[in-house]
Amino acid sequence: MKEIKPKFLLDENLNRLARWLRMLGYDAAVYKSVSIHNKVRLAKKERRIYLTRSKKTAKLKEEFSRFLISEVDHQQQLGELRQFLKFNDDFIFTRCIECNKKIEKISKEKIKEIIPPYIYETFIEFTICRKCGKVYWQGSHYASMKRQLKNMLTI
Repeated sequence: MKEIKPKFLLDENLNRLARWLRMLGYDAAVYKSVSIHNKVRLAKKERRIYLTRSKKTAKLKEEFSRFLISEVDHQQQLGELRQFLKFNDDFIFTRCIECNKKIEKISKEKIKEIIPPYIYETFIEFTICRKCGKVYWQGSHYASMKRQLKNMLTI
């Protein structure tokens, strides 16, 4: 499957936005305890759009792709990014919302010991993040989250 574009680098105070971007399938990196200079360097090197709430960072003279987020609420922040984002069923829920890595399908037998018995008996398909070990399935929240994501981009 082709990678969804663009990729983002977010300031630490945009963690919630990063999680929602990941739900949409976007590569949304948050580098903790990294200087502004190094974040700018990484954004350029990794060809990411740097998302920040800092006017000072947004006005840096150095050339790099950046976008100033003015809203506080994550739903409104997604609305601000509408020009960069698309809702695509093939990409939603393909990244770990915790660590940003792509998630992979896994057989339920391999994760039987780490998921609740009810979940094991009820669901067939599972995905896992090979980096942090988080397991995902299409539970009752899946349809509502999908609808919410779609609505955020069409506000």
